[in-house]
Amino acid sequence: MTLRRRTALALARHRGAVGTLCAAVALSGAVLLLRPAPEGGTEVVAAARDLSPLDPVAAADLEVRTLPADAVPDGALRPGEEPVDGALTGPVRRGEVLTDARLADPPAAGYGPDTAAVPVRVADAQAAAPVAPGDRVDLVAAPPALSEAPPGAAPEAGPPVVLAQDRPVVAVPDPQDGGAGGVGGAVIVVAAERGEAAALAAASVRGGIALTIRV
Repeated sequence: MTLRRRTALALARHRGAVGTLCAAVALSGAVLLLRPAPEGGTEVVAAARDLSPLDPVAAADLEVRTLPADAVPDGALRPGEEPVDGALTGPVRRGEVLTDARLADPPAAGYGPDTAAVPVRVADAQAAAPVAPGDRVDLVAAPPALSEAPPGAAPEAGPPVVLAQDRPVVAVPDPQDGGAGGVGGAVIVVAAERGEAAALAAASVRGGIALTIRV
């Protein structure tokens, strides 16, 4: 008996079972066609590579991913909320969804995008004693002497230099925690424009900054 004839006899013998199997396959296909497609999911911001808290976040460090709604963590950042130029509280692995808990809150946050928190050493610690966070101050530095003074006379100096005006005080470190750095004066932290930050830092090293508190 040839193979073709044996196959035909087997199909004839099991015709009912084969028909049932074909019907089941057709029914399964119909169910798949009628079943609604899964939802598109939720778009979130994720790390495109391993990120370090020591470096500001760049646009190339981030990517948008789509997750099922029930897999999105609380506080997840959405497209349009990318923390470009922001800082992280700790390392982030590639593919990790960024949440609001991962973002470090800069000390000068809320005072404008072009501000930075700048520690300033005030020469007169007693003058800085009444200063508290939230106060606004003017910061002034005395310039170096304009000319050599005769023996026994005080050197001539120019007018004071205004380094920053109407700057908000962000923090006043406790001197016992190293706020005075072991030298004279007192340290306060102000939110200053980035263009002012270098002048304030340099004047702090020289130790000649004075302040007035605005009321």
